[in-house]
Amino acid sequence: MGRTLALLVWLCLSVPAWSHDIYEVACCAGRDCKPIAASDVTPTKKGWLVRTTGEIISYNTWPLKRSPDGQFHRCAAFNDFGPKGRTKCLYVPDMGE
Repeated sequence: MGRTLALLVWLCLSVPAWSHDIYEVACCAGRDCKPIAASDVTPTKKGWLVRTTGEIISYNTWPLKRSPDGQFHRCAAFNDFGPKGRTKCLYVPDMGE
């Protein structure tokens, strides 16, 4: 029994983290977020323009998050990444600021 438990613990600790582990629970609980191409967002004077929806996510606001992996990620309400979807969180890489 002890060896089985030790093996189970070792397997759990050795499995790489899932990609959704970077997303905050308040944004999507790991269900409504995915990586997006850098071309899907554009910096503007007012904030990041989400090209698919036309939304502008203002700089220094809660929905804007720093991406820990250097890639863009978008969390969309109800997993709707189409033109009518609403962005809950936008993870952006450090742009050298």
